[in-house]
Amino acid sequence: VRNANGDGFGLSTSYDFGMGISAAAAYTSSDRTNDQMTRTTAQGDKAEAWTTGLKYDANNIYLATMYSETRNMTPYGNGNGNGVANKTQNFEVTAQYQFDFGLRPAVSFLMSKGKDLSKTDGDKDLVKYADIGATYYFNRNMSTYVDYKINLLDEDDSFYSNNGISTDDVVALGLVYQF
Repeated sequence: VRNANGDGFGLSTSYDFGMGISAAAAYTSSDRTNDQMTRTTAQGDKAEAWTTGLKYDANNIYLATMYSETRNMTPYGNGNGNGVANKTQNFEVTAQYQFDFGLRPAVSFLMSKGKDLSKTDGDKDLVKYADIGATYYFNRNMSTYVDYKINLLDEDDSFYSNNGISTDDVVALGLVYQF
């Protein structure tokens, strides 16, 4: 129920300004089902989202940022509850540099703030973390990566434990082979 929608549409556009700079925007809207309107915390009859983004990708530098808002669309919690945010405001920014010898370090920040979640919860960060990582490219087919997600959610806030939202930091290691 939390992830299904009725009929809808979406559109997007992007423009490449040259010199490594591009911009994009998107919008989507779907009807919500009767179950969604009665069995989740979100109140609206439409699930909507819009987003804008900017990117610079040239001279071994990659910078990108995105802002979006959703209405009656973003589920939160562990899936056992009925949490769907009435509104979210989302922001993401990332920076990467590609060294000539194959190393690509990256740093990012991401947050998603839920607005008017319920009568008792009000506004809460649903996701908020900083991410530090690096990828090393052995060749065009094989790479390895390490990634450290620093969770910035307040572990002492009972909202997160009550809704099954993790406040733990995460470390990931990987080896990738692309055929």
